[in-house]
Amino acid sequence: MPTLESEIHLIETFADTRVIGVTLNHEGMSEDELSAAIVAYEIGLRLPVTDVLARPAELLVEMVMQAFPKLDDRVPAVTG
Repeated sequence: MPTLESEIHLIETFADTRVIGVTLNHEGMSEDELSAAIVAYEIGLRLPVTDVLARPAELLVEMVMQAFPKLDDRVPAVTG
């Protein structure tokens, strides 16, 4: 199975894009294991990492907004 690093390299090599973050699948992981994996991948990859099913959706939105700050002017404010 390819490593996450090699997958990122392939994406960035063959597509006109850059990877802005990573989402994990927490299946079979305890909360502590998931938290440790997130920290380890963030340090190792120097990218934001989250689990969209086990963590708040705002973390994924924040990941996108950090990569594309101009979107802030285009996204309507959510209240309530």
